[in-house]
Amino acid sequence: MLSCMVRYQYKSLYSWTSVTILNRDFTTKMANANVRWAFNATEWTPTQEEITAASSYIQQEEKQRIARFVFQNDAKSSLVGRLMLRKFVYDTTNIPYDQIHFSRDDKGKPYLVESGDVPITFNVSHQGDFVVLAGNNDRNIGIDVMKIEPPANKNIPEFFRIMTRQFSSHEWSTIRSFPTEMEQIACFYRIWCLKESYVKNIGFGITVPLDEISFSIKTRKLEVGKLVTDTVLHVKNVVKQGWLFEETLLDDKHAVAVSLKVEDGNYVQTPYTYLTFDEIVEGAKPLHEPDLQFSSDFVEKQMKNF
Repeated sequence: MLSCMVRYQYKSLYSWTSVTILNRDFTTKMANANVRWAFNATEWTPTQEEITAASSYIQQEEKQRIARFVFQNDAKSSLVGRLMLRKFVYDTTNIPYDQIHFSRDDKGKPYLVESGDVPITFNVSHQGDFVVLAGNNDRNIGIDVMKIEPPANKNIPEFFRIMTRQFSSHEWSTIRSFPTEMEQIACFYRIWCLKESYVKNIGFGITVPLDEISFSIKTRKLEVGKLVTDTVLHVKNVVKQGWLFEETLLDDKHAVAVSLKVEDGNYVQTPYTYLTFDEIVEGAKPLHEPDLQFSSDFVEKQMKNF
């Protein structure tokens, strides 16, 4: 239980959402901010030179956080997530790359500093092989990705027992309605993605009793490349109207969910774009001098076996 909850807190802490815009006018560009991006960080094997360049494109405090990761997998995903955030802001606003600056409020929530009246929101998640970003023009958004795999060091029934209080009785009935353990664990992680995407959207973190947030799944199985939007949210046994959840598989091992509140009915379905690293850093400019010690330490980090 503890490891699962610590992981949940970590993911929420390092998920970035921006709704606060200040001071300067950068409104003249404003491209469509309704995007869904995915990047397979596991398939990316960067050279030290690439890490040196990439780390110069992010703020010093972000680089310092990344340096604290023990495993290279986590450091790569975190670095890519920050670069994706900067790409999103750069692509959708008129803010010059080297003037994009993030800070945090007194609750630890990130915001864009001195960015003009730019109504964009965004959220990033990384787990397993993928880093994902969801962006929007005018409404809060949450995203989560999970790798579908058996739990480490536990059999599936024992894992479910430990996680009992995190899911509603209805959700457990749905999970256990699947005939095989692998189908059950796939449904489990699918619902976990839904819960995290919702909690990250509303900003309550782990203070929300997760068994009071319950999802009714209409489409039994997800497919790669096919978006599902018919899942229904209940909070304290009451249907939450106006909430929409996009679900799909990025590949046969990764489920992803996006949460949006669409009360006005104005919704356009957006497919995922699978980015290359060159696309992520296109247009990037250094914010500081190259840090050869950082890149050297980065490539020496051990890889974690999932």
